[in-house]
Amino acid sequence: MSYPTPTTEPGGYPPHQDGYAAASHRRSTNGLAITSFVLGIAGFLVITIPVNLILGLVALVRTRRKGDKGTGLAVAGLVLSILWAVGLGIAVTQLAKSPEPKRDATGQINTTQKAGPDKLRVGDCIARSAGNEVTDVQAQPCSTPNSDKVFALFNLPAQAWPGNTAVQSQAQKGCTKRYQATHKRPGQVELTFFTPTKTRWAVGYHRVVCMAGASS
Repeated sequence: MSYPTPTTEPGGYPPHQDGYAAASHRRSTNGLAITSFVLGIAGFLVITIPVNLILGLVALVRTRRKGDKGTGLAVAGLVLSILWAVGLGIAVTQLAKSPEPKRDATGQINTTQKAGPDKLRVGDCIARSAGNEVTDVQAQPCSTPNSDKVFALFNLPAQAWPGNTAVQSQAQKGCTKRYQATHKRPGQVELTFFTPTKTRWAVGYHRVVCMAGASS
């Protein structure tokens, strides 16, 4: 008695007869990896940096353990957070190293010396500078010719970095408004101001220094 020769699939195994089709496994993108990447971009919100360093590491472990996609996003998020941390560290160091001018018993500056713009007070005078993004300025007695006098200090609203153009526009409007409120007859004066840089903004320094000097 003869029997029919069974057909086989490659590898010598008989064909499937159970009626089920093989299902393919689709890898999903890990949610923590996506979150890590988003928080890395939002590093200007200082609080997100330590959170994302932890979150990014957890995302890396999970993507490798589960086989999910998103390892690249987690790595990118970590790298961005590290870069933000380095930049903020530099900003904090600059603020700490900014020279404090020496003052007499009445709080006045009576000698020419270097000073950080963030260390100036209302009533201080400095040598006229060529721009509003500087590190140190030359503080000097107000009797020195060509001096600009600080007449107001104020903070811009705490928010995400709005850009240099927006910061300078807000600073100009704020300084002009404050000068006009205290000087009914402005005369021939030139208003200047110092604004925070993007790096300093990230560590919470939003101060604008308003100065007035004789128009050139």
